[in-house]
Amino acid sequence: MEPRRRARLELSDQAWEVHARGWTTTDAPPAVEHPQGDDVFAALVLDAPEAQAAALVWSERHGWRTSTSRRHPLGRGAEWPPPGPNVRYLATGTTPDPADLVKALEATG
Repeated sequence: MEPRRRARLELSDQAWEVHARGWTTTDAPPAVEHPQGDDVFAALVLDAPEAQAAALVWSERHGWRTSTSRRHPLGRGAEWPPPGPNVRYLATGTTPDPADLVKALEATG
């Protein structure tokens, strides 16, 4: 299966779970991007007032993290930033159970 399609299918469950928590206004899966080479990224903007972060960023190589920007959640050049007060790593591996991702985000909020 083509990488973008596979990633989109895997991300749809996470998008639905985050929407079910009231953190997004839509349950649509995020667009999958290739900002650099063959690395696959996606950003899920958390646009509801109750959201625990501005956005969630997924990398096929790194897993999930939070972002401080809704406008540019991947950041400059889509480099994977170090953890800090506003960038939290949430799940290792690329396809965690959606409920585990939500629990990790709630625990760091």
